[in-house]
Amino acid sequence: MRRLLIFFGFVLLLFATTTLHANGGGSISYGETVEGDLTPNEEDTWTFRGEAGQRVVISAERFPHDPTSTLNPYLELYGPSGELLASDEDRGVGLDALLLGIELPEDGLYSIKVRSERAAWAEGGYQLAIAADTLPVGCDTPEGEIITGEFQSEIARTALTYRVYLPPCHENIQYPYIVLLHGSASSDSHWDRIGIDDAVMRGVALGRIPPVVLAMPFGGEYGNLNIFEEGNSYEYIILDEFMPLVEENYCLMTEPEGRAIGGISRGGFWAYMIGMRNPELFVSVGGHSPFFDLYHAPDTHNPLALALSVDGETMPRLWMDRGKFDYAQYYIDIMEERLVENNVPHTFNLYDTGEHREDYWTAHVDDYLAFYTEPWTEMDTLPACDETE
Repeated sequence: MRRLLIFFGFVLLLFATTTLHANGGGSISYGETVEGDLTPNEEDTWTFRGEAGQRVVISAERFPHDPTSTLNPYLELYGPSGELLASDEDRGVGLDALLLGIELPEDGLYSIKVRSERAAWAEGGYQLAIAADTLPVGCDTPEGEIITGEFQSEIARTALTYRVYLPPCHENIQYPYIVLLHGSASSDSHWDRIGIDDAVMRGVALGRIPPVVLAMPFGGEYGNLNIFEEGNSYEYIILDEFMPLVEENYCLMTEPEGRAIGGISRGGFWAYMIGMRNPELFVSVGGHSPFFDLYHAPDTHNPLALALSVDGETMPRLWMDRGKFDYAQYYIDIMEERLVENNVPHTFNLYDTGEHREDYWTAHVDDYLAFYTEPWTEMDTLPACDETE
């Protein structure tokens, strides 16, 4: 059974069940997710009924989400007369395939073929999903938009770049947003490289998550420095410069209920530090393989110390994760122990595989988005961009 939620003009489908087809192949309906397995050189065929003019979204993902999987799903969509309408190999996250907003030419029975592009030797499980593409009024594409920009940081005394992912028709609605911080020695493109923009487009198009804006700043030198002076650290670049910038220039929610912050590795340290010191500003805080250390920050700023002193009832929603073989696991596990000791509510995911690497974060980017956007799935309406307080 599935239920429908109207969200900002989108129809949001919350999938309650996934259908397992052990041998792969069969029929699939709109709003359904099915699982299958591919052996080398195998091809599965799925069918569905479509109508002329209808737009569809079809996704084939490696499943379970394992960074060591060799499967590279390949999608082909055939019309009722057997003609090839569309195909894709890597439009989805990582090696996943995605057909986004394909318009059907006629009424009839359509076929989806799923195979691995590495057909001669690859095998593994996959997850196939299909949805009728429902767009907000006035939108004609499910594609989001990446904006790149630059601002002059008075704190860092240099220009810093940033990237913003904007959903379709972002000019009309004040969307919630997530500040996403990159890892050490990386840049504002880090989250794009692990597929966050593709994951948002796929998730929204399939009705898994609500539309959301992503704000991804470049930390520059300050993002790697252990400087924590009042008004003179990366914390204040984010709070006093970057967030006001994106809130002024893009149509975003500015209330705590509409903001989240998260980061990878060193970015996870900053997200936790900023979120735990300023819990009134965010609804959610995430750390993905967050790099903590007992000695690189004073207790007033070190998340490992803050974990023992904060009031758990005032904290935003907290998430941490790591792979089984993450080299930063020692202090991540200490953080987990301290949050438990201080009765701070949080989610900690220890995955069975994975190292401190981009393929690990790519494998779990959908999990991250599900966490961040969960508070926003029940929002029925949001203000229009031209509304004033």
